[in-house]
Amino acid sequence: MSWLIIGLIALLFLLYMTPMQAEIYYGRVGENDHVVLELSAWFRLIRKKYEVPMVFMKQSEAGPELVAKVETIQQKKKTKEKVQDFTRRQAHKWYHNYREMLEKVHDLQPMFKELFRSFRCTRLDWHTVMGTGQAPETGALTGIIWGIKSMLVGFVSHSVTMRVIPRLSVQPVWNQALVRTQFHGVFRFRLGHVLTVIVKMYVRLRKGRVRKWRTAPSEA
Repeated sequence: MSWLIIGLIALLFLLYMTPMQAEIYYGRVGENDHVVLELSAWFRLIRKKYEVPMVFMKQSEAGPELVAKVETIQQKKKTKEKVQDFTRRQAHKWYHNYREMLEKVHDLQPMFKELFRSFRCTRLDWHTVMGTGQAPETGALTGIIWGIKSMLVGFVSHSVTMRVIPRLSVQPVWNQALVRTQFHGVFRFRLGHVLTVIVKMYVRLRKGRVRKWRTAPSEA
């Protein structure tokens, strides 16, 4: 029995110390989008990649709808492919679920803030080539894009631990209408930090349910 307990403790410690890496890539050329998310553990010995090589908008009765062709790649082999629709109704439902979760867990945002502070950013590249075909409009838009990039990168820098200087660029094309952008970010963290936040959220949700159940009869 003691060996079983020791083995369980060793397994929990191994899970807690497991190094994880999340790599995010986004590229847009013209109207074509490409999104790649790769999760890996133990220095890429275990990898799982999700690719979204096709993203476009279509009009439906429920309003604008985002359609994505999603591929799941594991150990360099494609294991799943599906076409996923993201409607405005689904986005509203996700936001409603988030608001409910936020009401149940009052310190949800501080917990996520604590989690993100344990993330280490080891790469952050964001390059854009753009033009409207008109020099004045291109110049104004270049300044706006620089401002948006600086704001977003500043938010990321305050949320996670930066281990690298972000590399940003905006290259204007004065006599041609085009948009090309590439984003590549790499974030490292410990699996234990994520599991700790999940356990904290579960405990607080349980406490919230018990408190609500105890106060319900008196309110009635």
